[in-house]
Amino acid sequence: MIEPLNACDGLGDAINRGIAADLPEDVPALRVFYLYLSDGCNLHCRHCWITPRMVKGQPMPGECLDFKLLKLAIHEAKPLGLTAAKLTGGEPTLHPDFRRIVDYLTEENLDFTMETNGTLINRELAVHLSKTRLSHIAVSLDSPNPGDHDRFRGLTGAFNLTVRGINNLVEAGFSPQIIMSVYKENLNQVEELIEFAVSIGAGSVKFNPVSPSGRGAELHQKGLSLNFDDIIELTHRIRGPLQDRYPIYLCNMIPPALLTIKELLRHGGSEGICGVWHILGILGTGDMALCGIGRNIPELCFGRLGKDSIREVWIRNPTLVKLRLDLKASLPGICGDCLHAGRCLTHCVAMNYEMTGQLVNVAPLCAQAIERGMFPATRRISWDFGGNIRDAIN
Repeated sequence: MIEPLNACDGLGDAINRGIAADLPEDVPALRVFYLYLSDGCNLHCRHCWITPRMVKGQPMPGECLDFKLLKLAIHEAKPLGLTAAKLTGGEPTLHPDFRRIVDYLTEENLDFTMETNGTLINRELAVHLSKTRLSHIAVSLDSPNPGDHDRFRGLTGAFNLTVRGINNLVEAGFSPQIIMSVYKENLNQVEELIEFAVSIGAGSVKFNPVSPSGRGAELHQKGLSLNFDDIIELTHRIRGPLQDRYPIYLCNMIPPALLTIKELLRHGGSEGICGVWHILGILGTGDMALCGIGRNIPELCFGRLGKDSIREVWIRNPTLVKLRLDLKASLPGICGDCLHAGRCLTHCVAMNYEMTGQLVNVAPLCAQAIERGMFPATRRISWDFGGNIRDAIN
């Protein structure tokens, strides 16, 4: 049976869990920490939007989230509704206290998920993780061809190390998700990658088109990132004929208005929605941020653990307050006339800011759909269901 993920990171249940929070009525509960445990990585991937520093398999001084500060943060955030965390990086397993962290999250009854390149997950670590509250693990694998994957990830032998890590996770009882970063040079390998994922025991495959940010900006400038047509074609292919053909769950992040009815209903239409209302990012430096984008855009950092109160930041930070007000107000452009606006929330506010300088703005894909006359009229509130658009919103 194919099990859909209720959010882009497998944390939908945690975000929706109704645990009481000691907050003013107009402030949403803080449900999830995005923990960027290490600002370093043992790979040097061509596309990485967070641009971690390359390290030789070891963390660099000052680059890892202090374990004592993390414990303090969890203590402060639990009364605000904290139920879960996502571990990411850089490469999270580079953190010198990684095992202590996953054990502490488990002791605190916090569910957590993880994104990793898999290269450092040996059999012993995989077994250790199977005894924690790790509920979902995603491993990056960009090609079924070792040479192509290694070139994209910047390290000879990366493919073999990653596959070894996946095998160790499967043996420990996990059904890991494979994340394929898609660009022009591996677009023709999508189906072969799915077949490989099935053969090694993966539970799902997620396709992330390379974004034009961080190191991905160079790929974009060279014309190697996917364009609008590529992304729409890929979406309908993986959610249509390929999903019909393969037994594991296939997904990508795309505004729901651009999906067909069948694609929306296939898995309940709930996956791929960002829980921005309820998420706070914690960088390896201890900075509180919108998400990992705070590493490259300092104005999207809100304070620092041990110095600033999480409660005060969550309730009163001007950027967060404005974001909530803007998301509750009349949304801009086509978003103000979209049936999916209340769920989509302009899709990814971090990418909106990267592309337009505004957190709340029309998602780039939807903006292109409008320009091309391809935005589905039936997804507009002003559609009269008789084949006409009543009051087009400019």
